[in-house]
Amino acid sequence: MPPLVLCIILNKHKKVFDAMRKIYEILTPENVHLEYELGGLGSRFGAFLIDGLLQGVLVVLVAIGMAISKFDFEGFKRLDAWIIAIGILLIFFIFFGYYLVFDLILHGQSPGKRVMGLKVIKQNGEPIGFWESLLRNILRLADFLPTFNLAGALFIAFSKKYQRIGDFAANTIVVKIKKDIQPVNLESIIKLDVMEDEGPGMNQYPVNHTEYGILKEFLARKESLGNRKRVFVYHLNKYFMQKFSLEKPPFENPEDFFQEIIRGNSGV
Repeated sequence: MPPLVLCIILNKHKKVFDAMRKIYEILTPENVHLEYELGGLGSRFGAFLIDGLLQGVLVVLVAIGMAISKFDFEGFKRLDAWIIAIGILLIFFIFFGYYLVFDLILHGQSPGKRVMGLKVIKQNGEPIGFWESLLRNILRLADFLPTFNLAGALFIAFSKKYQRIGDFAANTIVVKIKKDIQPVNLESIIKLDVMEDEGPGMNQYPVNHTEYGILKEFLARKESLGNRKRVFVYHLNKYFMQKFSLEKPPFENPEDFFQEIIRGNSGV
């Protein structure tokens, strides 16, 4: 029985709530379990409205600039065609470069997404890059035409991971984040692994919320598991030994190992 199956068995009540919230789970090559709450149609539509309003303001400013250039500098009427061309290019960039620029500057967030607490990441949990952002934003045209974003809304509403066409093509997802907490990424995991061996008093066995909940629930229910208890102990012990790269069991009794993990992560 693999560890992920144990997660399902031991966290039934959590899984029901997660299904309602659309939780996306990732098991990294380092055996670290990550989970994100996906951004749904409502929050993404709110972000879209905010970004659309900002884009509209920018377009109005460009139009005002074009008008001022035309009426204030009458000696340069020959440049009217150039002014119009530049204005058209700026408007094109506002509509198609807006998200790309902010994805790079704000690391997967536009102003609208930041207000709504959303962020774009790769499906493997890594930060979005230039090419992923470029691809998903070029395909905004496919969401928009010919139904004025109805196609994109339908894809988000009925897809398993709340993905629109651009997300499918770029292998990206939109997740919810708290204002003071950034989504866990591979860089933070590497830093956490380095910190494990730094000085006395450090937590030697850091785990995430899901792993902590699994162990706590197992220890609370172990006496009611009957003969299955040994199976759970074996797989849990194997899972956490692999997670912490342990060649030998740190405790003679695996349950003491689980208790030590719980004690070290009591603040999780």
